Amino acid sequence: MSDATSTVRISLNAPPEGDVEERDIRESLSAVVQTGPHLWLGCDETATLERVTRLEDGRYGDHRTYRIEDVLDLPGGGSGEVDVEGLAWAPPYLWLVGSHGRKRGKAKPEEGVEKAFAELADVDQDDNRYLLGRIPLEEDPQGGGLVPRRACADPRDPSATLTAARLKGKGRQSALMLAIADDEHLRRYLKIPGKDNGFDVEGLAASNGRLFLGLRGPVVRGWAVVLEVQPAKTSRPERLKLKRIGPDGRRYRKHLLDLDGLGVREITADGDDLLVLAGPTMAVRAPATLFRWRGAAKLEADSITGRDQLEHLLDLPHDVDGGEDHPEGICCLETEGSRTREVLVVYDSGGPRRQDGDAVVADVFPIAPGRGGSPMEALFPARDGGDGGGNEERDERNGGRGEE
Repeated sequence: MSDATSTVRISLNAPPEGDVEERDIRESLSAVVQTGPHLWLGCDETATLERVTRLEDGRYGDHRTYRIEDVLDLPGGGSGEVDVEGLAWAPPYLWLVGSHGRKRGKAKPEEGVEKAFAELADVDQDDNRYLLGRIPLEEDPQGGGLVPRRACADPRDPSATLTAARLKGKGRQSALMLAIADDEHLRRYLKIPGKDNGFDVEGLAASNGRLFLGLRGPVVRGWAVVLEVQPAKTSRPERLKLKRIGPDGRRYRKHLLDLDGLGVREITADGDDLLVLAGPTMAVRAPATLFRWRGAAKLEADSITGRDQLEHLLDLPHDVDGGEDHPEGICCLETEGSRTREVLVVYDSGGPRRQDGDAVVADVFPIAPGRGGSPMEALFPARDGGDGGGNEERDERNGGRGEE
């Protein structure tokens, strides 16, 4: 297991009014991304985004919670669980993705055979989990820092408007699910719950105008799956569709990776490379390993990448405190004046050493540098790269169906 060079204390003590508890936030962290002085965190048990700010002593505090439904209409409506599994920063948009998977009930043997069996037979589908969307972040002139908006002026062109938007369609009729419904490798797994090696998105990266969705499952004959998509505008500002980027007009590209039989638990961009956190697909004890996938953001076709083509970076702590400590969120950490390339790792179900009063303790690890520019070189890059896609001729066939 690799040793962290330092830790970071992240105070999470300001949940919104309602049914969200501080503990729910601290114990279900599933994604993290940096935007300048801020860290944004997602949870797999809430429908909120958390923002913390770097303080003078190096800690992160000034916790702000934002309800996703306040800035983006959810596929299932209301404030039902989104199961945020990935965040990505493609200025001026913060992208987020839900698991897109079904969930099976949890059995508790102490409650007896009948109830345990009933729980294991209960498979739910929450429409809000089928979310892939973007939210513009705007500098708040009063409170300071970036805040999410449903709509705001484009800082690159004040005459233009930035709008929060999500992929069109609802639940299993979302544009993504329709696009992969007949996929030769994935279609058999779409009805299987995520933690049973069914379809389950657990990572999101943005690079070069593209989005990369890392799948925890399925792992197909030992091969992990990453889907590449490029959202594009529709006639409705608050909806997106998928551009045709794959072979035969397919609305996605597919990449298979040999991660030693593990699935993708997180994915993030580092220049032209992608960092892939590999972990177990099902509820088993297995390692958590960070790989560098060189040049992935510049691929122009489907791909299959053997283990010898992936660079092993780190072996992360996993199940070190009685089954706790699951590394779930990673991002490249940019610190002013630092010349060392580092990644920040946050943990779901953190053990005692991950808890510090109202804060969680994240790890910082050094990594070998990659290729290409840093994602933080500019706050707002060229205008064409902001929406993950671009204008496309209106085409509603196949995976373009389902506009609401």
